[in-house]
Amino acid sequence: MIKKIFARALPFSLSLALPFVVLASGCDSASAGGLCNPLGYNSLWEFLQRMLQLITQIGFPVIVLFIVFIGFKFITAEGKPEEIAKVRSLFFWAIVGSLVVLGAQALALAIQATVNDIQAGL
Repeated sequence: MIKKIFARALPFSLSLALPFVVLASGCDSASAGGLCNPLGYNSLWEFLQRMLQLITQIGFPVIVLFIVFIGFKFITAEGKPEEIAKVRSLFFWAIVGSLVVLGAQALALAIQATVNDIQAGL
């Protein structure tokens, strides 16, 4: 009974407390009547670059853990051909996913360098 009451009261009390957190956050640039930039990025490119960095920072440890997990699956397959085929498929798609995650940042930097070179030539 107490767990039910607590489970219902906790989200309600948090919903009452969250608006005060928002009201407490300040913004220096909005004092002149302008809007506050909560992200702190001045361009879409800066925002996308930071998101790619974040995805790479989160994705790299996940990729390492997934490859370790696949190694464990290889060991527990015990020579069964159907299990080994499943694990090989997992390994292939893990490598493809890691190339996508880690290659996204390299591709973005290459595009940025190309655009900067084109703009410098104009």
